[in-house]
Amino acid sequence: MLKLLADIFFSFFKIGLFTLGGGLAIISLVQQEMIGRGWLTNAQFMDILGIAQMTPGPIGVNTATFVGYRVAEMQGHPWWAAALVSLFATLSVTLPSVIGVHFGGGWFERHRESPWTQRVFAVLRPLVAGFVTAAGVMLALECFGAADVCSLGDLSFSPSACTVFVVTLLITLTRRFSPLWGLALGAAVGLVV
Repeated sequence: MLKLLADIFFSFFKIGLFTLGGGLAIISLVQQEMIGRGWLTNAQFMDILGIAQMTPGPIGVNTATFVGYRVAEMQGHPWWAAALVSLFATLSVTLPSVIGVHFGGGWFERHRESPWTQRVFAVLRPLVAGFVTAAGVMLALECFGAADVCSLGDLSFSPSACTVFVVTLLITLTRRFSPLWGLALGAAVGLVV
């Protein structure tokens, strides 16, 4: 159990420490870490990501909570130990932000308008946009049936996923349509298919 807690702490602390740009930018790092450690398959990660997106709260925290529970459960720990690992994962992913705000918040407020700070943010903005775009492309390819995002030559789109995407996109662009209905439509089609 201690090795699991140490592994969870190291993984999620690293994710929290190196994540720039918030929830969507964290996706590729979490996916790489969870699949690389053998804790989740790509399909399980996509399921967890869908659950984390639907539940209230930041996606990184929701993902850490669910992954912590799932990993402990997969290793045969009882529910109370899985809940403890889940809490530990959640604290681990938020700890770098808490430390950063506590120790760096005052400095940032004093130097917010300095040219150096503005240059750092000028570099970070396109990086974050790139992270979010990469995560979006990766998720789209995975959702539409790419078995391996790196081998685009083997890409075969799921007709049902493409249909739900196009219908939801068209309705959203032409009418006042809640994205929740698109999620419900996708869930219904997924259950039927």
